[in-house]
Amino acid sequence: MHEIICIDEGSLPTPEGVTREWVKAAAENRSEDEKLFSIIREAFQRKIDAGVHVPTYPQFRDMIGQFLDVIKDEKNCSEPYVLKEENAKILELEIIDGVAKQYKKETGKTLEVRVCIAGPTDMYLQAFGATAFVDAYHLLAKDIEKFVKQAFKTAKNFEIKVIALDEISLGLTDKIRFSDADISSALTVASTYARQQGADMEIHLYSPLKYKLICETPINVIGFEYAGTPSYIDLLDRKVLEDSDTYVGVGVSRTDIFSLVSIVNEKYGINAWKEKEYMQKIITEMETPAVIKKRLETAYSILGDRIKYANPDCGLAFWPDQGLAFELLENTAKGINQFNSEKKER
Repeated sequence: MHEIICIDEGSLPTPEGVTREWVKAAAENRSEDEKLFSIIREAFQRKIDAGVHVPTYPQFRDMIGQFLDVIKDEKNCSEPYVLKEENAKILELEIIDGVAKQYKKETGKTLEVRVCIAGPTDMYLQAFGATAFVDAYHLLAKDIEKFVKQAFKTAKNFEIKVIALDEISLGLTDKIRFSDADISSALTVASTYARQQGADMEIHLYSPLKYKLICETPINVIGFEYAGTPSYIDLLDRKVLEDSDTYVGVGVSRTDIFSLVSIVNEKYGINAWKEKEYMQKIITEMETPAVIKKRLETAYSILGDRIKYANPDCGLAFWPDQGLAFELLENTAKGINQFNSEKKER
């Protein structure tokens, strides 16, 4: 059995006194690099310290906007929506390189990193809405491929273990007007280069409804939100995954913060948004390492070694503060590590 690898989904709450709007402006204007770089480096180091095996660069910007804004800016393109490859850079990857360099110096090992990029379907829906322009859809897929290529060029002191496409809308919305063949083609364009480089290519979904379609593309890891909705695992046929040599990444800790807080409020008859000390109950009573390990055991009993990665269900951008978010990452890593060590002993 291979060990299950702990990853995270990327986004975090901003530090106290810093807004997502400030981060967006600072990343675009480059007028406050020292402060911006410090915030991102510290958050990335804290992911490593929390025990995440393959951390994602810290995301403090809008997942789709971070990429679509670059593509829509005419000065970055040779023609509309045709991005020049040299402009397809992810600033956060340049920033974390220094942390990775220090990690290598201290441990003698090269840090493995996960890179998350908005997928072509999510990006298209935000740019064009429900009307289907197949040519534009494929242009966006090609632009994503350019971000992937630039990511590998940026990785000087770390190794890209996973490229992940964030495609929340696939299987969730009825606004998608593209045929399965068009979706498969766009995902193939966006994912081929990463596989050629030897990295895993993941697609992050809420629901794995369209997993059979994904199994026909170069994407070899399907990530879905299992902790919050355990029934999603019933949509998957292990044999289909095995026949296509596709793995899964399962969400093993809940991230639906509003629902979690509601449970705390109801149990204790309080308002945890105001009585913040009760937020700790999420970490100490609900999303504990033991609960997380048990979820992984249940998922493993169904899908076995098709599970390659485990992680929180989604990003943590809307959690009340960084402290709580990092505690969830720590509990997630502990639960996964306990699962791995117990499996090894059997």
